[in-house]
Amino acid sequence: MKKSIRNILLGGIFIGGLFSACTPFEKLNTDPTRLNEANPGSFLDPILYNVSSFSWKRFNNYTYELMGNIISYRNTNDIGWWYVSDSEGDGSWSTYYQWLANAKAMEKEAEKLGEVNYQAVSKVLHSYMFDVLVSAFGDVPMEEACRGDEQLYYPVFDKQLAIYKNILQELETANILFDVSGSLKYNTSGDMLYKTVDGEGILKWKKFCNSLRLRVLLKMLNVAEYDARSEIQKMINTPEMYPVFESNSDAALVEISGVYPQEAPLNRANDFTSYRACSEFLVNTLKSWNDPRLPLFVSKQKDDYIGWPAGFAIQPAGKASTPNKALAVAPMKLPLMSYAELELIKAELAQKGIVTLDERIAYENGVRASIEQWGGEIPEGYFNNPVAGYDGTLERIMLQKYFALYFCDYQQWFEYNRTGLPAIPKGDGIPKDQEIPRRFKYPSVLQRTNMKNYQAAKESMGGDDLTIKLIWQQ
Repeated sequence: MKKSIRNILLGGIFIGGLFSACTPFEKLNTDPTRLNEANPGSFLDPILYNVSSFSWKRFNNYTYELMGNIISYRNTNDIGWWYVSDSEGDGSWSTYYQWLANAKAMEKEAEKLGEVNYQAVSKVLHSYMFDVLVSAFGDVPMEEACRGDEQLYYPVFDKQLAIYKNILQELETANILFDVSGSLKYNTSGDMLYKTVDGEGILKWKKFCNSLRLRVLLKMLNVAEYDARSEIQKMINTPEMYPVFESNSDAALVEISGVYPQEAPLNRANDFTSYRACSEFLVNTLKSWNDPRLPLFVSKQKDDYIGWPAGFAIQPAGKASTPNKALAVAPMKLPLMSYAELELIKAELAQKGIVTLDERIAYENGVRASIEQWGGEIPEGYFNNPVAGYDGTLERIMLQKYFALYFCDYQQWFEYNRTGLPAIPKGDGIPKDQEIPRRFKYPSVLQRTNMKNYQAAKESMGGDDLTIKLIWQQ
């Protein structure tokens, strides 16, 4: 019976009605029988699987092409040419709010039972999803979101600064709540992320919590109204209070088998390569580094790796390399946040003089971790290569971070909008006045179902256009 329920949970929504206040896409449809049978552990694997799977798909369907990794060449008036439709963010809005509601329900059940580790885990998952939403849209509902059970169907949009402050406070609280002498008692076989059956798994969750907090604080360095610098220094200088990822085994990588109900995000692996070419930027950068990720990310075309210019005006002659189909085939690990990203965050913080760390060591740790995460082995002398080794610049850190963020939702896009790096080429087929989008537009359905609060958010943001800069963007 338990196995059957678990299969149902991984495959779909556990609570259909609790997210109705988060998103206007569904009507209230609460099943009180199933809710009464729930415990906080019932929610965890469905959230992990569905959120990580959706995040992988958003990299594949959006970030992959927008950020110049690949060219999808059936249509030269598409994302690779920086044309983004008004509805591009709709799925992210509905999906993340759907699973936010489940995370909130998980937290309520945990509070009833006094299960502090489940409370902390739910706060981490909440924070991850809200960080994606606010970084993709700007002002979004937070305080009044996911409260359909309170008959609150038209949530107010919170301002970005308030949302980021709330996320950072939630992660601070989660860090305190985690009890490494305990476990996740209702997930007796372990959860999908860390296989948590004892305090070692709880410590990994705690490291994810604090690593995610550093990701958010890094954005907030560009926000004058928040002292992110002091918070970062406090975390880095007291690692016993704020443990972070120390290896790939700590990283937030959701491992899936590919066997029902843990299917790969893409139903047909052949679709991963159809009408797709790898970019010159991707291929030539990894070639210049003699990087073992090249054959892991790119398939050979005849006897070589050949890239096309992203956003081209005229399709090049011949054939280009395609993405390596193995990237879309399970078993696979779906990244929420990698150890490589954490080390490259530390490298940037040291490079900017915000923390006292050896930036070269952090840089090399990050590069090595990324290569090993994808199954490669760093070759001897890799860092002696003048174009691959650390040269003291933010540009070099961000170029490696670009590859460290592979298949991690929108993080490449967010980092580019934060720093303007790496310097991805603008194809000659992209109109001169066309710029990379800064955000998604709000779903049009909000104008029908939550017009008053939509209009208030639009006024607060200075409009509802793709070009509106968010508070942390340059």
